[in-house]
Amino acid sequence: MNNHKYNIKLKKNIKYSLCTCGFSKKLPLCDNAHREYNEKNKVSFKSLKICSKQEVSLELTCKNWIKDE
Repeated sequence: MNNHKYNIKLKKNIKYSLCTCGFSKKLPLCDNAHREYNEKNKVSFKSLKICSKQEVSLELTCKNWIKDE
């Protein structure tokens, strides 16, 4: 399976919510699309919260992400 990669820059002391379900239209960021899916399917996807103490660049991958190309 091909994991899709995203490069993002995190700003110092800003809280980010990262998608873990793959339904977000703002990948890799969470747009809370999982909430409706959770309710309909009785599952409990949640976003991953992250806050950096300094500016940093990250390369993120997740097997649930499908990149629109």
